[in-house]
Amino acid sequence: MTGQLLEFLTSYGLPAAVLLLAVGQMGLPLPTSLALLTLGALAGNGDADLVTAFIWALCGATLGDQAGFLAGRFVVQSSEGRPGFLGGLARKARAAEPKLEKWGGGGVFLTRWLFTPLGPAINIASGITGLSWARFTAWGVAGETLWVAIYIALGFSFGSNIETLAGILGNLSMALAMLALAAFFGWRLKLAVQAAQRRSRHKHLQHP
Repeated sequence: MTGQLLEFLTSYGLPAAVLLLAVGQMGLPLPTSLALLTLGALAGNGDADLVTAFIWALCGATLGDQAGFLAGRFVVQSSEGRPGFLGGLARKARAAEPKLEKWGGGGVFLTRWLFTPLGPAINIASGITGLSWARFTAWGVAGETLWVAIYIALGFSFGSNIETLAGILGNLSMALAMLALAAFFGWRLKLAVQAAQRRSRHKHLQHP
């Protein structure tokens, strides 16, 4: 895979990296992290300018984020008044908008570089729930800047072992994403149990 990416990026240049990163950030299973490591390795070998590679990669990742966000926003605008699944999803998303406005930025930031497997889903969810575009973009660019910088720097420093490094980082990122989901569902379960206990106590007080 590394050899193919090197050949692909060497043949078609940085615009090819932009396309790969943009499509990958939209949710397609493409080796985006490996692509960033490969860009760093190319820069380390003198086949690409480090700063230029960073700027192009950041543009590609941000473009994919924006496409996912706009797709989510389109669902709300076109389906909120309709019956069925999409309409119900849009209405629930609209009801959750105040909470996302308060907490959503941090979630966007963390899923750019730490919990990366959740990133494409968060892009769409941010658009669906009405997170402001300016806030989404600010947090998204901040997180993507960190992600791109880390992976390109690692590729630049450890270019001869990038495939092994990509596997380790990918497994770690997936494990962190699963832990985040487990923590979220555990928190929701705790809230549901507490709500059931409160209802039970309320009924008991009304009907001793």
